[in-house]
Amino acid sequence: MEKGDVVVLDMPMEVEFIEGHPRIEEVRNQIAVKRGPVVYCIESPDLPENTDILDIYFNGNKNLEPTYRSDFLGGITTLEGEILIRKDKGEGIYRTVQKPEWTPHKTQLVPYFAWSNRGQAEMTVFMPVVWND
Repeated sequence: MEKGDVVVLDMPMEVEFIEGHPRIEEVRNQIAVKRGPVVYCIESPDLPENTDILDIYFNGNKNLEPTYRSDFLGGITTLEGEILIRKDKGEGIYRTVQKPEWTPHKTQLVPYFAWSNRGQAEMTVFMPVVWND
């Protein structure tokens, strides 16, 4: 290389859902999102007030759009899209299952490396997904 040469790195950065091995009980039937080599998460500051992080589901039928935000956390790419919030939370350790009630919510996912930079918050990488035919 010589002075003035330009190096171009062309790396596909498609948004993908990934899952863990089925023997990993903690993430069974859940997915995570990655874009290229970057894993994303969702944080409670990006949810409606008093929403439990465990009531969040991916909407498998909606795309997540990469959006570069130069003014956010020093300049990062978030994934903008719609999640589903489960509203029919029951009481007790065990409860009868009925068809869940969902509230759609437009939000963002942030790169896992950037979480916990907006005060005390909950975060998750793996979440259940809802697919509608």
